[in-house]
Amino acid sequence: MSDFGSDPTIPAPPTAPLAPPPPPFGAVAAPGYVPYQMAPAQKPPRPVVFWGSLTLIAGAVVMIIGSALNWYTINGVDLNGFKDTLDPDTGALTTNTGGVFVMFAVASIGFGIAQLAARRVLSVAIIAVVLGSFTVLMALAELGMTSDRKDYVEPFNTFSMGAGIYVVLAGSLVSLAGAIATLARRRRWPAQG
Repeated sequence: MSDFGSDPTIPAPPTAPLAPPPPPFGAVAAPGYVPYQMAPAQKPPRPVVFWGSLTLIAGAVVMIIGSALNWYTINGVDLNGFKDTLDPDTGALTTNTGGVFVMFAVASIGFGIAQLAARRVLSVAIIAVVLGSFTVLMALAELGMTSDRKDYVEPFNTFSMGAGIYVVLAGSLVSLAGAIATLARRRRWPAQG
């Protein structure tokens, strides 16, 4: 049988709060001295990134539209981002990169919706900026490839540029701007009164 708590001669534990610790050795505490206790640090609420997220989503939608528009015309045949075309380096038929732009645009739309739902999430904003930068570089590379196609095809065929690749480039720039805006938004600490 256990003897814990059954001895009536042992006094009950104190119910009052413990006294503050004594002052350091050699110091004299002032009357009414209460040691300072730090409150746990609290983060301010996440900032709303409404306009940056909407800009990110709008740029992604523009990229999807640009992928479906006419990128260029060869001998009266309109080619958009999804049709097979001539690779100027190898002379073989290749598929344009419109599908890749659409995939990046869908990812950007997802990042924008996540930012709207959860406010500013730093990791999502960083990934959106990296993806937006990559999309802009890819759009510039595709524009350069289109210029090479023009030089390759023009001596033998008629070639004219369409608006699609420029719309994709503009959409990727707008999407990148929205991603940077969501990343640049900072938490505001409440004013101490």
